[in-house]
Amino acid sequence: MTKNLFLKQNNSCYFVFCFVLFCVCFALLFSAKAAELNLSAPAKEVGIGQQFQVDLILDTEGESINALEGKIIFPADRLELREIRDGNSIINFWVERPRDQNGAIIFSGITPGGFNGESGLILTLTFQAKKSGEGKIELSETRVLKNDGSGSPANVSIQSLNFRVKGESLPLAETIIVKVRDYEPPESFIPEMARDELMFDNKWFLVFATQDKSSGIDHYEVKEQRKMRILGWPAPLRDARPGEFGLWKKWKQAESPYVLADQELKSYIFVKAIDKDGNERVAVRPPQKSLSWYENYLIYVIIIIVISAIIAYKIWRNLRRKTHTKIH
Repeated sequence: MTKNLFLKQNNSCYFVFCFVLFCVCFALLFSAKAAELNLSAPAKEVGIGQQFQVDLILDTEGESINALEGKIIFPADRLELREIRDGNSIINFWVERPRDQNGAIIFSGITPGGFNGESGLILTLTFQAKKSGEGKIELSETRVLKNDGSGSPANVSIQSLNFRVKGESLPLAETIIVKVRDYEPPESFIPEMARDELMFDNKWFLVFATQDKSSGIDHYEVKEQRKMRILGWPAPLRDARPGEFGLWKKWKQAESPYVLADQELKSYIFVKAIDKDGNERVAVRPPQKSLSWYENYLIYVIIIIVISAIIAYKIWRNLRRKTHTKIH
């Protein structure tokens, strides 16, 4: 009887041990699959008035990730945000381009095809220290989606960044910001036109996006122009040189999607992408419909030129006749 009781106790202990071991292994396996979002900086101690750089890095831990969003919160009383750069980001398309909103940098973007790696740069922030003391830059409201066809959420671990601002400026040798001038324009792109009954009252709109892997895209500008068609120019969907289209209409800043002003689709549409160092790339979409003969300004120009030439010829002829009469 005592032996049986002893065996039962051993079996119970063995079962509990196996169950705990299984839970621990499962937890370790589960945590190993969690993607990591880290805020890192080359130096975590700066002096007042000096700048330092903070990178947001994604480690997918073996998962393929194709979308993420979140918020970076920093102490606005100690730090001033000087610049946000996304030129070398693994994010191809920003749903919400990184921007400062009252001490919080909001971002949301996707990477078609997914990203799988240890050091995926999301964005780079440049701060300037303005008050001594210690502080923390942290992530909030983060969400990472897997590239599994259904966009299921991935587990995420987050690493914040603690920093310290000294009361005196550090030696210049310790200043860590090295900014390289970007001379390359953004990448080529083709604006696409679309219309949907559920969007913009079924009006035609334009969708556009491109990348700049050096300094990042600053903004876009759009211009619609009912220009003269001369010898088939410009060629459909080609890139344009900066400053090539400076006639009449003015550029206006715009975001994608952009509702077209000319719903008759008789205008050339120019979309200019401008990076953070001022380099430009212009894409052109030709009119979808031809202008009526009376809408083509070239006809009026030709008529004016012909009439002016006739008038000038008559004036010249009369003057010549009067001069000839005086001589005789």
